[in-house]
Amino acid sequence: MCHAMPEGDAERGAPVISVYNRQRKLRPELAWLRRFATRALPEVLRQQPGPGEAPLPLLEEVEVSLVSDATIARLHRDFMQIAGPTDVITFQHGEIVISTETARENAGLYARSVRDELALYLVHGLLHLYGYEDGDPAEAARMHELQESLLARCLGLPAAPAFDTPFAQPTE
Repeated sequence: MCHAMPEGDAERGAPVISVYNRQRKLRPELAWLRRFATRALPEVLRQQPGPGEAPLPLLEEVEVSLVSDATIARLHRDFMQIAGPTDVITFQHGEIVISTETARENAGLYARSVRDELALYLVHGLLHLYGYEDGDPAEAARMHELQESLLARCLGLPAAPAFDTPFAQPTE
């Protein structure tokens, strides 16, 4: 069961998590996503940290920004030298940037609601802040399995089958 905790639980040292809508293309269920974020953060922190840099427990705040494809494409180009929009970009200083347009498109492709797709990207970003990477197939598969488990737990659903999202497609 996924349990919510107060935002910024100072006793445990958990960061505050804030969710902002910074786009006009889609009307997300912002109140629901904020509640989901406060449930997902402690669930991620209960896991074993990933092998990479894991600033999450040291952060005072995690800021989640919902943006348009145009905005995320600019960030993708400026910070990762990759053209075009993407689903989620995580910055190690505690910012998670999520494209609502890409979430809407991928929700249709992967038979999820837009709300659940946004929740998936939020969990994915939190895992990056906790040291998980998806740069090679083995790391991507491990991260995918964990994010699906966390997502299902926080949504109160059974875990989804492996490789049903664009984050960890099987390689041949």
